[in-house]
Amino acid sequence: MNKITLSALCSAITLAATSLSAQTHNEMETTIVTATRTEQSIADSLAPVTVFERADIERIQPVDLQELLSRAVGVSFVRNGGRGANTSLFLRGNQSNHTLVLIDGVRIGSATLGSPSLTNLPPELIERVEIVRGSRSSLYGSEAIGGVVNIITRKYHDTDGVKPMLQLGIGTQGSSKALAAVSGGNNQTQFNLSALQENTDGIDNSESKSGVHGDKDGFEQTAFNLTASHKINERASLFALYQNSRSESDYDTNCYGTPFAVYSCSPYSVSEVNVANIRGEFQLLQNWLLTLSAGESKDQSQIKHHYIESGAVGVSGDNFDTTRKIYSLQNDWLLSDSHVLTVGFERLLDEVDSNLNYGEDSRANKAVFAQWQADLGIVDLAIGGRNDDNEQFGHYDTRNISVGVQVAQPIKIIASYGEGFNAPTFNDLYYPFYGVATLAPETSVNRELELRGDHTRGAWSVSYFHNDVDQLIQYNPATFGPDQIKGAELKGLELSASTSLYQWNIEANATLLDATDTSTNKDLRRRASKQFNIDADRQWQHWGTSASLRFVGNRYEDTNNTDELGSYALVDSAVSYRFNEQLKLNLALKNIFDREYVTARGSLGDYQPIGREAMLSITYTPK
Repeated sequence: MNKITLSALCSAITLAATSLSAQTHNEMETTIVTATRTEQSIADSLAPVTVFERADIERIQPVDLQELLSRAVGVSFVRNGGRGANTSLFLRGNQSNHTLVLIDGVRIGSATLGSPSLTNLPPELIERVEIVRGSRSSLYGSEAIGGVVNIITRKYHDTDGVKPMLQLGIGTQGSSKALAAVSGGNNQTQFNLSALQENTDGIDNSESKSGVHGDKDGFEQTAFNLTASHKINERASLFALYQNSRSESDYDTNCYGTPFAVYSCSPYSVSEVNVANIRGEFQLLQNWLLTLSAGESKDQSQIKHHYIESGAVGVSGDNFDTTRKIYSLQNDWLLSDSHVLTVGFERLLDEVDSNLNYGEDSRANKAVFAQWQADLGIVDLAIGGRNDDNEQFGHYDTRNISVGVQVAQPIKIIASYGEGFNAPTFNDLYYPFYGVATLAPETSVNRELELRGDHTRGAWSVSYFHNDVDQLIQYNPATFGPDQIKGAELKGLELSASTSLYQWNIEANATLLDATDTSTNKDLRRRASKQFNIDADRQWQHWGTSASLRFVGNRYEDTNNTDELGSYALVDSAVSYRFNEQLKLNLALKNIFDREYVTARGSLGDYQPIGREAMLSITYTPK
């Protein structure tokens, strides 16, 4: 078990200070909205934030969203095999359903699982990603104990006229990918339309070769995205979004026959995510902005099995569909050049439709929230609070306060306190022969201290956080059901730095994590105590290249800490060549040294790594 100590904090600060000779990092000028629900720069934000811009995505050339997010400090993943397999996101060691995921500000995810289908969010359709670490329940309510990930959809250009784009790619494991897009408009109205199709033969997800196992588990996906905006006048604008993504993926599991059918044990899942939203922004007064939003997201999942009965072949399985409807009203008042007051209302309705009997199939939540931001010279303040009125669990209040002090021109110290609230999922409560209807909501208290520097030639930050989660709900593989333990203590140290050296842009981050069950003092399962990332890239003339190293330390598969998963390190690289303004060639190489590693184990043994991958793509953007 790794323990976070004062000496480790001092060592990290010393290491971060070495970046003082770095070149100014352009991230400090990036504008974000997720941390406070209002527009501000990262430099002004009092929350720890990581942003991936479109330029970062093109430089990294990630195979999927998981690969992109795993490069951020504090982020770790568990995936049960190859592309399309079940994936869990752990932000600062929190449960996968403790991170709220948004698409253009719209809450998505499964009310049964409690987490979104990250597989259905291809990076080709993403313009930028904002990752806010630490509790944000005072602004967003349930599911934001660990943080918020806001995915902003792709925008291809801002100019007048119509502009098409086409991208084709082929790769290892029988992979292929095609992306087509068109965008256009004028000073008042703009639109972006894109469609994606990808396929891969995949790998065998599990190590078992018995019976019908040992086959490749393929994955295919289609995705469609449409965004539009219209400026009614100088004081009113409308924005609309529709996104659909559908995937089909094979996987390995132990199948069981019935008196009427013998399963051939070729299971696969069909997953679909739909997001629709319309938003209006109205400048009612010079200092008063009103934002109205109505959105709906659907997370549909079907688990199917091919079976053989009396020589006939058919399909059977279960379906799990979630519909989330959310309506919000937000007022932002600029009280002066130094004070912003935000007051809002939100209503969320979760509905579940399944062939299984869940007992309860809907749950409504109403909330009011308020936030005050102040710039008092060398001191910045952000104070907020929210009341959630949950139809099933009653009222929950959450509060947040952050204080930033500019101790010197390049150095800022930030202290934060945040409370969190998370309602149990429908699976935790009602899944047949699994759920426990008496489970209570989880609550949390997070404290953190951050020291950051923005120097002439570089940027760095060191953060220490301590998050206490009460009545934590976790899966226990020994009982095949959910446990509500007394609580969990999540302590960590995060270090990030960026520099430019000999025309190479270099970014590095490291996370030390101590995630323990307070009842047993044992590590929470599948949480690595150490991990770090190093990324380097350079652009010159028509060429671009990048390389990265990701290290993940040891962790335990079980709650008793007897089944250890070994550490691993992965090396990726990418090269691009631009022939001219219209034509660009990209080559991405993943896990170059074909490192074997295990992120999780199941009833069929170790889930397998994807192995070495390569993807060659060409992008054509005519004038």
